[in-house]
Amino acid sequence: MLQVVPSSPVEEDCVMDFRPLSELERRHLAIALRGHADRGLALLMNRADTSFAGTASDVPEEEVINAVKSVPCHY
Repeated sequence: MLQVVPSSPVEEDCVMDFRPLSELERRHLAIALRGHADRGLALLMNRADTSFAGTASDVPEEEVINAVKSVPCHY
């Protein structure tokens, strides 16, 4: 089963990893996407590098608000 990675503050000098997913990462992501579609599971990502971090059936409201606030708005 997938484990949830605790969130940490974003580092300004963090380098993004744009490599293709490994077969194991691809399989975990596909299972998570099916869980989202079938059961409404939340998809989690690591704040430091935006890598996939697992799924959760319940996410604290504060985490949802922080996620929404972190999305750039260019209106």
